[in-house]
Amino acid sequence: MNQVVKIKLISKEYSTNEIGVTKVKETGKEVFASVYSVSRAEYYRAGEEGLRPQAVYAVRSMEYAGQDEIEVNSERLSVYRTYVRVDGRTELYATKRSGGNDIITT
Repeated sequence: MNQVVKIKLISKEYSTNEIGVTKVKETGKEVFASVYSVSRAEYYRAGEEGLRPQAVYAVRSMEYAGQDEIEVNSERLSVYRTYVRVDGRTELYATKRSGGNDIITT
């Protein structure tokens, strides 16, 4: 049996101010997701690309709008791959975020 958790889908909106500084405005949408372990094949495939998969989160496809970050238990994760299932759910393959950026978050 899989576990159901509440996650936050993080949407970003980018803008540039009058002096050319890029800012990002983040908004979160809380949804319920089923959590699955990453398969061995997925773990090794992602490892070849330098990724360390954490888990797979399945959300309702109508709630997912292409967000590339999620928040689970106050931890930010990057979505590196998605898979749309025939049952109306989308699987989000997540890994820990790496590196930073030079964009100001507001």
